[in-house]
Amino acid sequence: MTHPADRLFHRLQAVLDLPPEDRRTLEGAFIRCETVPAGTVLVREAEPNRIGFLIASGWAMRERHLRDGSRQVINFLVPGDLSEPGAFVTDDADHTVTTLTEAKVCRFTHRDWFMAMTATRPLSAALWWLSAHEEAVVKEHLVSIGRRSSRNRLLYLLWELWRRLRMAGLAENGSFTFPVGREVLADATGLTPRHLGRVLAEVRGSDILTLERGRVHIHDPARLLTEIDCRDVYLQITPIAESLREVLRQPRP
Repeated sequence: MTHPADRLFHRLQAVLDLPPEDRRTLEGAFIRCETVPAGTVLVREAEPNRIGFLIASGWAMRERHLRDGSRQVINFLVPGDLSEPGAFVTDDADHTVTTLTEAKVCRFTHRDWFMAMTATRPLSAALWWLSAHEEAVVKEHLVSIGRRSSRNRLLYLLWELWRRLRMAGLAENGSFTFPVGREVLADATGLTPRHLGRVLAEVRGSDILTLERGRVHIHDPARLLTEIDCRDVYLQITPIAESLREVLRQPRP
């Protein structure tokens, strides 16, 4: 990867064939890149939402804090993810984005992102797919918190991250780096740290996957997918629907 936006463009290119000029348009939307330490707040809930971020390297998380001090980790951001695919729909941010590790982040503004989204119909459609994909991930998290067992909440989350990291070219042979501490993991699965500890002990005693020393090794993907009862379609890079492709092939009126 030679440009910070390459992983993002690779995902978009996989669902819709984009010409080289669309790559240049996307790259031009990012105005400045910088490396920030773990724990950096990139976006703060209820504050003006004027700058968006691309995660070029490292991990971050979306989170919501409640008045009683509790927190829900909405999901994790990995290289190639945006702080908010549907950026700037509202003036103020509706959640906080915080880096989990040292991360390279690239900023984009209202104007530059809007110009990229409206530059060409194919690029607009690909970015539309990106927002739909993000929505599908959040929907499945809702299913996990509401209906999956404690064990399967954890297993689903690890499955999802593995699939997303594979899209970004950052997971091989079922193995990936997992820089998430127990407290953050508890808030991502809706469990107390003590309850999570029991679930981790149960998972570590299974032969489906190994979770140790900041790495996850998935030994039996087929069995894991069956256990978590996930269709997995939205975690695959599948081409944009043919009906939309047909519209894109037609000349503008």
